Amino acid sequence: MEPALIITTLNSIAPLEQGAIAAFLDLCEEISIPRNEYLVRQGERTPYAYFLEEGVVRVFFNNEGNEYNKTFFVPGMFPTPITALISGEPSQLGFQALVASKLTRFSYQGFRALFKSHPCLESLMLRILELEWIKKERHDIRMVTNDATTNYLVFRKEYPGLENQIPQYHIASYLGITPIQLSRIRARLAKGQ
Repeated sequence: MEPALIITTLNSIAPLEQGAIAAFLDLCEEISIPRNEYLVRQGERTPYAYFLEEGVVRVFFNNEGNEYNKTFFVPGMFPTPITALISGEPSQLGFQALVASKLTRFSYQGFRALFKSHPCLESLMLRILELEWIKKERHDIRMVTNDATTNYLVFRKEYPGLENQIPQYHIASYLGITPIQLSRIRARLAKGQ
């Protein structure tokens, strides 16, 4: 396994000792999933945390057949149902690859078991949770205080090039607007450039 991206990413979050890196990599397994396949379905339990090496994963909530995209994961991110892993309950969200994707997965309980012998991994987990909480809070506030055009521009900045890889209706769902509204926003911005 080529651990460069995942280890570089983890070290950028919190520095890891060599022994911790070796112990962590022993838990890791590379997997590939085809386009539209699920990492985790809504209502399922999973023992795994995931790291995205290549591809795009969407996270969504399905309510009586209506899907609402919550976020997207791109390479270097962790498309993982954190709440489900921590609580041991079924995931309330679905995690689906929008393009063929390569991931590294590892047992969450196996990872936690390393905390005693490698405290830097526990510090890493705490930092990841802190960063995810900050990101989620900022996103939630932005989505209800900004207009759709501003949120679309933020989306383009946060996910450069993603709009060329996935269907526009997924972006519209993420923004909480219709695909027609998104088309109008894009047309207005194109004229203004």
